[in-house]
Amino acid sequence: MTPAAVLLDLDGTLVLSEHIHRRVWQRFFDEWRLEVDERDYARSYQGRRAADVLDQVRGPWRAEDVPGALAALHAHTDAEAGNVEVVPGAVELVEELHRRGRLVAVVTSASRTWTRRVLDDVLGVGARIPVVVTAEEVETGKPHPEGYLRACRRLGVDPATCAAVEDSEAGVQALVAAGVGTVVGVTTTAPAAQLRSAGAGATVADLRTPAALTALGFPGPS
Repeated sequence: MTPAAVLLDLDGTLVLSEHIHRRVWQRFFDEWRLEVDERDYARSYQGRRAADVLDQVRGPWRAEDVPGALAALHAHTDAEAGNVEVVPGAVELVEELHRRGRLVAVVTSASRTWTRRVLDDVLGVGARIPVVVTAEEVETGKPHPEGYLRACRRLGVDPATCAAVEDSEAGVQALVAAGVGTVVGVTTTAPAAQLRSAGAGATVADLRTPAALTALGFPGPS
């Protein structure tokens, strides 16, 4: 059976934006005089909600510092929305799924403002995606499955009948924890071996068809 719905991450999956998030986080590290190497960054910061990071990662900030720090992180990130690059095949994949009458949701660790700007202004596919779950709508972000489970409930589908694409280890872990039937890793951010170790059943270099459709469990374009 082909998937009942397709769940998509945003940053690193539909658009190449990790360089922007990395730059924003580095600005934060510099302000707090933190030394964070690439391994620690990938494990503790990449693909995760800023609110969860500041709550769970030990740092020099106090609880009362968090709201201001989050506001600054989001403001710096939102200002860069126009500087992302589109992952090859991303727009075509969403359009093809829409043409086939398949449900699509986006589940992201990003803010609502960033998400709408990217989906509507950069990709131009916002109208094709009936369900969007952003950072503000969950209590706990990736690798927790809450966002993907919420998207499935809103779509009215069983996670086991869905296919999904993620680019980060935390994102893949969230999909596995949610019980999503087909998990595909796109190697724009993390290597294939890391994504497979996290639970991806297949990996693709980008979202160009027919490879992406095949990995998701669909026949190629007709």
